[in-house]
Amino acid sequence: MNLVDHIACVAALTGCVDHDPAALAADEHLRFDWYRDARPRDERAFLEAVLRDPDKAMAVSAVAVRIGAKATAAGDFCAWAEKVAPALAHNSFLRDRLAEWRLVREVFEGRPVNPDVVLSASDWAQRKLAAVVDGELLMLLAEHGRTRRVRAMTRIPRPARPRDATILPPLRRH
Repeated sequence: MNLVDHIACVAALTGCVDHDPAALAADEHLRFDWYRDARPRDERAFLEAVLRDPDKAMAVSAVAVRIGAKATAAGDFCAWAEKVAPALAHNSFLRDRLAEWRLVREVFEGRPVNPDVVLSASDWAQRKLAAVVDGELLMLLAEHGRTRRVRAMTRIPRPARPRDATILPPLRRH
């Protein structure tokens, strides 16, 4: 399948008719934005199609951005993650990023999490957690965080977050 055919396949999944296939084929930055902003009817099929893009690095980045956008938006992220997980199963980075966003959401929503999972999380996930946790998890990261940066983040004064928040606060991108 050539790139224009690939774009047509993705467009069919989104119902998008107002795109320029030639421009999208010529510029991976436009394709990235198009993938990021798409509103597909079937998210799992859409992500599978995006990951078939010939520019693998761009495709993985576009999917990672979609995961982050879904994770920081209102709604049931865990249900969405369950639906799309099979589409990401063959890519370890995306599979791990999806799991770590689930961990961050669970912590933020006040659900109990396994401390071993927190300590085995990536530097990225520990930084995200250090920015939002309090109580025992904050002390755990302060003492056993993977990096000096994570441990230092636990000492930064910040206002207490409300327990009844339904979505994540804006998270800094590193």
